Amino acid sequence: MTTGSDSQRRMMFCAPIIATLLMAVNVQAQPPSSSEAQPPVAGEIVAAAWKIQEVIFGYRGYSTIYSCAGLSDKVRAILRSVGARDTLTVRASGCNEGSGVARLQILFESPVEATAQNLRELTGSNARKELIARVRGERLPALTGIETIPAVWKTVAFARDRALDLAPGDCELVRQVRREILPMLSVRVLKERLNCSIAFGNIARPQLTIAALVAVSDPDKQ
Repeated sequence: MTTGSDSQRRMMFCAPIIATLLMAVNVQAQPPSSSEAQPPVAGEIVAAAWKIQEVIFGYRGYSTIYSCAGLSDKVRAILRSVGARDTLTVRASGCNEGSGVARLQILFESPVEATAQNLRELTGSNARKELIARVRGERLPALTGIETIPAVWKTVAFARDRALDLAPGDCELVRQVRREILPMLSVRVLKERLNCSIAFGNIARPQLTIAALVAVSDPDKQ
């Protein structure tokens, strides 16, 4: 015959197991966090807007030295491939055939998704301006006056992109552009292997694959 104390002991034994099972079910039911967000869907059309930026890029090459014209052409081709508008300008200065050091002034437009936060940044709006607009019954300046464009996420594999025409010796340049310029654009790195060798040279083209947001209206980027 089961006594009351036996029933209590069984309930005390089962309680942690039940609690653990409930926690497991609850964790599985939770949506993935932002850090676990899925990569963008290639070819999916999203609303975007042009963002104007200027960057000063300092190139320092140890194994590969470019002329100013050659370096400008390489950087321009990379930026065009990952979403920059064809109006971009690249001006190189301080190029020295012996030192491998150059300074580039780059002005470009590239698409960003037309989220509320991005539109606020593009219009220079802030929380105080939005609050005043709401009190006065006015339209929020962050969401007006910006022309939106259709854009798609495009996969760009640097080693296979013929438009880039990259060589093994471009590894240092691609690595520096990856670190200093690409974070300023709407790109997500999918795969990279940029172990550039200064002492022994590079035998393979730079291995970098990204998803880049590009305008649909540009036929060269679809």
